[in-house]
Amino acid sequence: MLNIVIVEDEPVELEALRRIISQCVENAVIHEASTGKKAVQLIDRLTHIDMMLVDINIPVPKGNQVINYLKRKNSQTKVIVTTANDDFETVRGMFNLKVDDYLLKPVKKSTLTDAIARTLALDNGDNEKFRLLKQHVHGLIDRCDYARWHDFLFAKLNDACVSDSLQEHHELADVLEIVSQYMAIKGEKLASASLQLSALIKEIACDGRVKNRYFRTLSRLLEVSEALFGYMLKSPDSNTDFIERAKFHIEKNILREVTLDDVATKSFVSSCYLSRAFKKITGIGFSNYIAMRKISVAKSLLQFSDMKVNVIALELAYQDANYFCRLFKKETGISPSDYRKRMRQEKSAA
Repeated sequence: MLNIVIVEDEPVELEALRRIISQCVENAVIHEASTGKKAVQLIDRLTHIDMMLVDINIPVPKGNQVINYLKRKNSQTKVIVTTANDDFETVRGMFNLKVDDYLLKPVKKSTLTDAIARTLALDNGDNEKFRLLKQHVHGLIDRCDYARWHDFLFAKLNDACVSDSLQEHHELADVLEIVSQYMAIKGEKLASASLQLSALIKEIACDGRVKNRYFRTLSRLLEVSEALFGYMLKSPDSNTDFIERAKFHIEKNILREVTLDDVATKSFVSSCYLSRAFKKITGIGFSNYIAMRKISVAKSLLQFSDMKVNVIALELAYQDANYFCRLFKKETGISPSDYRKRMRQEKSAA
């Protein structure tokens, strides 16, 4: 996900720039500042800025002062200057600031699009890949497909832990930014969860080592997902049948004790009816389904955290660690300790 800052004091110009950028850069988070002071505050607040478009004649501090401040903080940030002033001294000053491009107002859409593509070295394939990722994330949320969402999210988190490549970290960050933007659009009811997610995104960006705090990250992602999907379930457009509602409440309580009676109540059917229908429709018994979902989380915790087996059992709401171990072996064919050992051997051999 690219952080792009627009520094422009004219509302019409600002809106035009924002619209053009959003059209030509799929994976962009666009930040806006109408004064030099607000631009400096953004520079201090954001962990990184990929590109900044600066009107050189903005209110104090002036555009050249903002650029100087930016370059001291992050010399790698790309800078495009926009101005209505075309005199020689101004142009020469821009070269002294080592900006990447200099555009005269009014800036044509094609000119700005070309300048952005050239400056950021945009790849149409990357843009398309991000568009498809965004479409997939939105689809899971819109369908309120909580179980598949967790599978998808955990896979991205696990990929970021298992690989030393920055690509997997970027993919996780992209997913979280897409969710953050989605939640921002939904408004005030998701404001608290949105702030929590923003803090997590910033923490991951600053640290970059997700695997050092796997359970903490997983827990916070579960909390955000619970708020988001809880909101979606209450949406007037939600058309969730009782089986999907049951799956929803299992996912919501994946780290808590889950009982047939509780889930049946939340699904608006009797316990006996839910038990029979769940097996008939899904092909797996209600209790076995819960065990399968919890063991999936347990496998990730065994692989990517240093938590002891009995602690993992407790976190998954199994008070009896021996029962958890038997259940794990029944589901996987191997004990939790042996599973952890096997995963570490496979990682060492890779």
